[in-house]
Amino acid sequence: MKKILARGGIEFLAVLLGISMSFNVDEWKQDKEIEKRLKSDYINIQKDLQKDIILLEEVLSYQQISFDSGLKALEMIRNKEIFDYENFINNLRNVWNSGTFFGTSSAYDASISSGRLTYFGNDKLANEIGIIYGHFYSRMDLNGEQLDSFWYSADFGIKYFGSNPFDLEIKKINLKKIFSNDYLGALQTFIVEIQVGYIRKAENALNQMKKVDSLFNIKIKEL
Repeated sequence: MKKILARGGIEFLAVLLGISMSFNVDEWKQDKEIEKRLKSDYINIQKDLQKDIILLEEVLSYQQISFDSGLKALEMIRNKEIFDYENFINNLRNVWNSGTFFGTSSAYDASISSGRLTYFGNDKLANEIGIIYGHFYSRMDLNGEQLDSFWYSADFGIKYFGSNPFDLEIKKINLKKIFSNDYLGALQTFIVEIQVGYIRKAENALNQMKKVDSLFNIKIKEL
């Protein structure tokens, strides 16, 4: 009787061990499959990020030209002795010809919705990626919309001065506009408040994007 019970206990333990090992193997296979797909997610997110880095660098370059030209235009208004109408209009064209940045998040969104990005926990890379898409991109979208909205609604853009600002009659009207307090205030608000803030946030975002791009290179090699 004891031998039968002992043999039954051994068989039970063997079955239990087999089931446990089967679960562990299945879990290991599942983890490996998710790891493989996560690597693919990393590659796709990095591709989006690298394209966005190039785009943001271009936007920053144009914004800097716009900002520098805006400062020259402001200085001309404040100091009439150096004011030159043609030079002022040309600087204003540079102010008008910049753009804003809106990032691509499709690969990131797909990885988040699948649960793969945080499946193995919130590691350093996942946290750093989240800073880009959860903080910087949303802030850049908001500030970009603010900049564009002010840009097209305020009375200081090049279109405000007519289709041909160098026509003598239009020039007379424009000079009155340029040296009005309202015009100075609007241009100053855009240049030294809204645009400065946008450029600062864009520079911080770009630094974070380049940091994560480097982290991707390391992580992808490890997988």
